[in-house]
Amino acid sequence: MDAYEAIEGFARIESKVGDSREMTLAENLLALQWNQLNHDELYHKDIVRLSVPDRMKHFALHMAKYVGYFAEAMDSQDSVLFERTLVDAFIISLASANTLNLDLGHELSCQAVSACDSLTTFRVRLAAEFFPGGDDAIRFLKELARRSSRLAKACESLDHVESYPFRDSMMSSVIDIFKLLFAECSVLGIDLAEKVKSRFQAIEPKSIFHRFYL
Repeated sequence: MDAYEAIEGFARIESKVGDSREMTLAENLLALQWNQLNHDELYHKDIVRLSVPDRMKHFALHMAKYVGYFAEAMDSQDSVLFERTLVDAFIISLASANTLNLDLGHELSCQAVSACDSLTTFRVRLAAEFFPGGDDAIRFLKELARRSSRLAKACESLDHVESYPFRDSMMSSVIDIFKLLFAECSVLGIDLAEKVKSRFQAIEPKSIFHRFYL
């Protein structure tokens, strides 16, 4: 499987014998995480080689940055900035899950999300959960700020070696952020498969070794 095969369709995958079948939600999400892992290991070695606590602090800083970007985009009514930030934040949520060895599909199945649900059904379900009244950018910003602050608190407490459930808090925060971002993409009708692919294609050629990875 190449770097984009699993992400391009989101709905189907070819077996070794040439047959095709519908991917489950869990399989789709794990394919997303696999693509993210491949991208990070080749193009973000500086971050991948950090310790797990340092990586999580790096990702917490990313989320804090994105909260500000979203606020700026809303104030200026810049839909392009809002969408680009949404895609970047989604990518970081996948990288965060990978750092914690967190299988998003499995965890969501444990939260009563059926393993047989399609991505389309999942998107609709999350949108209804987070935004029952439809698009609500203010609520989205508040919810992201709340969840990002919990991730930051876990990282800070780890630095102080406080009596605090670091891993559980990090895991729940990452899952909640992932679900929230996915819900917002659904509300706005954003094709995550295409947007993530385009973002990777914009980043990857900047590496001097890019042609060797093809």
